[in-house]
Amino acid sequence: MTLTCQVSINEALQHDVRRLVLSLPSAARFYAGQYLSLTVGDRAFPFSIANAPGADHLELHIKATEDSADSALIEQYLDDHPNSVTIDYPLGQCFLSQVPAQPVVLIAAATGITQIKSMFDWLTAQSSAQMVHIYWGVVTPDDLYLDDYFKAAAAHAKVTYTPVVSGDHNAWTGRAGLVGKAVQQDIKNLNDHLIFVSGSPSMVYGTLDLFTAEGFDPKNMRSDVFDYAPRSA
Repeated sequence: MTLTCQVSINEALQHDVRRLVLSLPSAARFYAGQYLSLTVGDRAFPFSIANAPGADHLELHIKATEDSADSALIEQYLDDHPNSVTIDYPLGQCFLSQVPAQPVVLIAAATGITQIKSMFDWLTAQSSAQMVHIYWGVVTPDDLYLDDYFKAAAAHAKVTYTPVVSGDHNAWTGRAGLVGKAVQQDIKNLNDHLIFVSGSPSMVYGTLDLFTAEGFDPKNMRSDVFDYAPRSA
């Protein structure tokens, strides 16, 4: 459906990530993990919803990308602080509509953490949920703009949180390398888990190939990439 939503918050989360919060009519519903498209001029741009369902708003995290004409267009539009925006919503088939019977692994690359956060927040609010493992791969430690949020959540008995930095940063003392490798090192029985991956097509398919090389069944992995960028036969 197409909606016009009032903008209630338009602020910086960190130097290159903006938090945009939109009011939501009570009749409008979505599932954890779905996304929307934001109309800017005569174009529409997809953004994952960062909050769990059930609230009266939609939260977006929008990262500015250097040397991107699309990003510059979006930033210029939002820098003008519109009072309302037009969206199409809800979109996407990679979501949670019920609590999985098995433990869940949530894997994000960069701002793919937005979709993962929605699923994470919804899952951890369900008393029947099994273990939830969240892995967040970034290039630099500065990209971990929700690090404190997930560290606090990891105090929960049914949650683990592992940030992974792929760039060469001497000050970083945590996990390094590819986020998929970290998952593979930590969880030996991946087929006993339901896995959601949010990132670029190359990241998602690279992670899938890494896992299947060790006997992982692809039917246990979910990603929007499989719908909008399917592999050719």
